[in-house]
Order: sequence, then C-alpha cells, then structure tokens
Amino acid sequence: MHLFYQPDDHLFELDEEEARHTSKVLRLGTGDVIHVTNGKGRLQKCILNMQGRKVGYEVVETTFIEPRKFQVAIAVAPTRKAERNEWMVEKMTEIGVERIDFLVTEHTNTDTINRVVNLGRLNRIAAAAMKQSQQFYKPEITVNNKYVPFIKNAPESVKLIAYVPDHNRVEHVFNQVKKGSSTLLLIGPEGDFSEKEVTTAFEHGFTSVSLGPTRLRTETAAVAGCHAINLAQII
Repeated sequence: MHLFYQPDDHLFELDEEEARHTSKVLRLGTGDVIHVTNGKGRLQKCILNMQGRKVGYEVVETTFIEPRKFQVAIAVAPTRKAERNEWMVEKMTEIGVERIDFLVTEHTNTDTINRVVNLGRLNRIAAAAMKQSQQFYKPEITVNNKYVPFIKNAPESVKLIAYVPDHNRVEHVFNQVKKGSSTLLLIGPEGDFSEKEVTTAFEHGFTSVSLGPTRLRTETAAVAGCHAINLAQII
C-alpha cells in the first residue's frame, strides 16, 4: 500500500515533499492508486491526477479505522541532542503511541530545550514513521509541559513513573499495565527526577516501575517503556 499523509480534510493534493516522492521515487503517474490518511483514523483510496509538479487525487473510497482499545502516553524530559529526541519520536511512533509529552523538570536544561525540541520537525518525523509502519493515527506531541501541572492533570487510568529507589526492587512496567486501559509512563532526564518530583508523582497516584536491570539513556528508556506497555496489552 502506498500510504500518504494529508491532515487537511478539504485539500485533495499532496504537499511538495509527498508529491516529489510520488513521482521521483515511486514512479507513479495519473491513474495509479494511492491511499491517504489524515492521521486521525480516516483512510481514503484515491486515484492520482498528476499535473506537472502538482499531484492531486480523486477519492474513490473512504473508510474509518477504529482507534486502539488501549492508549499509550509517554511523558519524557528531552535529551540535550535534537537527533536523539527525533529518533525517540520516530521509534515510539513505529511501535505505537497515542501521545508524546516533553516535560520540563528540575534537571531539564531549559537553555537548550527550544533548540533540541522542534515541534514542527517532530510532527513531520512522526507522520513519516506513521506511514512507514502502515498506521492511520499520528501521535499527538506536546512540548514545554511544566512538571507539576502536568502530573496533577494527567487523565490516564494507569500512571507510572520509571524510578527505582536505591536498594529497592519494584515491578517491571510490563507487570503494571492493565489490559484495555490508558497508560502514562514518565521518563526522567539525564540525572533523573528530583526527590521532590518523585514524591509529587506518588502523591498524585503514580506507581514506581522498573525498565530492567540496566541503566538506560533517556531516549532508550522511553522506547523500551513504550514497547513494554504495548507488549503487555497484546500478550
């Protein structure tokens, strides 16, 4: 399936990058069939109409793909390198995630956050990953979330924080997921959450979980946690 992304329900043409990919890479032409999603569950079967650099399409069939019965949300403090945040968004989208929230914590480097978290670019990466993995929902991405208000207003039914106290054993995230539930997992920055932040999370219904016996980088922890939650839902 040749899957393309067009979020505007009233626009029946591909953007410049998608159009170039259609003609230069896939070698498609007028009359060929493509599929278009708006990233919100709508899937359209379309017939291409090539007019120079402009690539339009006619919709011949529309279906709606139901959302998953469970929801996965990962709230993570951004790393100091933009490429690691981008890799993280790409891989979590491929695995399956409904929302990615970037948190500002006590140990987050606020001087560089605007440089390393580019919302427009992250949305483009998520859209590409959605198409590549043949999905029809693009994750919602939010940035600059202040830690305490975010924690207080988290709506998910299962709320977890990746934090293991010294010399304590806690359950792996896989064992704390409830089937069919919405799950939020917090991932800390380099230097981890502060003691105050951990206490605040506990006070608002979060449960401490482990991601395994080794120490993981922030971006690796986010991807590992996202995979574990998805796996727990389907096994």
